[in-house]
Amino acid sequence: MSKMMIRTLVAIAILVVVIPPLYFGGNLLQALLALITLLGSLEIASVTDQKKHYVLAFFIMLAIAAMYYINRSAYPAVLAIWLIVLFAVELLSKKENSDLAAYTFLMSVLMGLALRCLSVIYQGSHGFLMMILVMIACFLCDTGAYLTGSRFGKHKLIPHVSPNKSVEGAIGGYLIGMIGSLLWGLFVTTYLPTSLVIATSLILPAVAQIGDLSFSSIKRRFGIKDFSNLLPGHGGIFDRIDSLIFCLMAFNGLLILWGI
Repeated sequence: MSKMMIRTLVAIAILVVVIPPLYFGGNLLQALLALITLLGSLEIASVTDQKKHYVLAFFIMLAIAAMYYINRSAYPAVLAIWLIVLFAVELLSKKENSDLAAYTFLMSVLMGLALRCLSVIYQGSHGFLMMILVMIACFLCDTGAYLTGSRFGKHKLIPHVSPNKSVEGAIGGYLIGMIGSLLWGLFVTTYLPTSLVIATSLILPAVAQIGDLSFSSIKRRFGIKDFSNLLPGHGGIFDRIDSLIFCLMAFNGLLILWGI
């Protein structure tokens, strides 16, 4: 079976698992988020501490859950406590630098922020349709960049971060993600202001590529190809949702700017 076929079948399986919770919301969605948090915590911990990563993953999961559930006013306190704990553990373990503490803090905060932003989307009655808007901008850009780059890619985009990505792929991915999300926004999420739909379609595909490159930079820093091999052809949880994390945060910012 070809690599592309495996990648396609796994992508279909992911959609089968993910779409029902996103559509029905409620407890089913909470169960999906809990699973993603668990698997994401394991991936974060496995990079930093191979011997005791299950213990570290447990505390990462608690930190992410706290970021998701606590009141907004208590958010700074939770971040401060979590950061202090990470640096204290690193100092006690006699590490020579703060890379691992900073990495663990950054990854867990990104996950926590993404989950909170997703919960904002589902506060209204059209959460599923708005989530699809974000996913179209994100994943169509990703797929479009891959296909366009494979066919037309000649000029390297940022070779020291991701040597396989090309300028042509980035442009093609952006245009495909922009057009797809614009059409969805104008013809499906018609309850959203047109100006917000246009801004979303223009901004999110670019943010998706920033997210993808940012996580590529993190992987290169720690000398890993993927965060895990959980999803054949796709890597791990973070390899699949790296762009989506950034898009959820950006879309949440747009909702705030438009007063929604």
